[in-house]
Amino acid sequence: MRKRLFSIAFCLVALLALAGCGSNTATNGAVGTNAKSDVLKVTVAAQNNSGQVFQYMAKAHNFLAEEGVDVDMVYINNGTDAFTALAGGKVDVISTYGTGGPLIQIAKGQDFTMFGGYMIIGETPCFGKPETEWKGLESFRGKKIGITRGGTPDIVLKGILHDAGLLNDVTFIEYKKNQEVLQAIASGEVDFGATATGYELQAADLGLEVKMWPDEYWHDHSCCRMIATGKWLKDPKNQEALYRLLRAYLRAEEAMQGNMDEVVDLVAKNLDLDKPTITSFVKSPHMKYDTDPYKNSVVRMWNKMGKFGYLSDNEVKIEDHINTAIYKKALESLIKDYPNSQFFKDKLVQFNANNS
Repeated sequence: MRKRLFSIAFCLVALLALAGCGSNTATNGAVGTNAKSDVLKVTVAAQNNSGQVFQYMAKAHNFLAEEGVDVDMVYINNGTDAFTALAGGKVDVISTYGTGGPLIQIAKGQDFTMFGGYMIIGETPCFGKPETEWKGLESFRGKKIGITRGGTPDIVLKGILHDAGLLNDVTFIEYKKNQEVLQAIASGEVDFGATATGYELQAADLGLEVKMWPDEYWHDHSCCRMIATGKWLKDPKNQEALYRLLRAYLRAEEAMQGNMDEVVDLVAKNLDLDKPTITSFVKSPHMKYDTDPYKNSVVRMWNKMGKFGYLSDNEVKIEDHINTAIYKKALESLIKDYPNSQFFKDKLVQFNANNS
């Protein structure tokens, strides 16, 4: 009897040991169980009309727990409110508020630092009525264009028109909301209008069509950046929290490759949006999710904005407000931990090209 009990006990121990031996890599998509015991908290603000896909994937695949970071998502739709919350310490990080708006804040003296990315290009089309002629950028000449001032669609479109020598040959009409831009096009108040991500189906319902995709004229123009305050970043504990967060988000970005159906499902689960709307932007070829800081693209946008008068006249050096070191450390550590991941190796090549 004693011999039999010993055999049963031994088998149970062996089974438990085998269960614990399964490898958990960054690429297998399995939910890991190797959660860290010391957990650092980060509060991240985002808009609830586009969400935070890296967050949703990282949570679903248990990457956050494995990296030892607990994220509290806060949804703030108004960019000005988000900047105020960040400056006031109400949130630690903001994520989906473009690049141009934060750059304007930095030019005004705000202590903001960009350390990672969310989208390098966003789905920010320029709409018009089907009968409105479009043969290229020259079709904008002499026309009225509706925009929401300071947003990515506004700044990217103006950057494109500036480079084409057309900026002074169009009239911009400013609106407070993207929906108002669409209504203005439909009513004939303006000829064209540029909106933020996620309005393509609403535009179609109004009988409008996409006339121009900005990313076809300004590649990697820089959309949503991940931003913290310089003061908050000085704390080594906060730097460690962002290092862990970026590791989790990079693993999530890898898991997203060829798996966008899951991304659509997760966004639908986390946000009050219908699946057709989510699919229209998540799977759009004009949307590029990317964790890379893209320093060169940010500097390029800063310089363009200075040329068309969107930045205060001051001595701010934008390079002092971009931190690429934490991202690089996170990426290099993942290459070391997952040497078989070609994705992370390719990300390092990309980092070196875009952050020189």
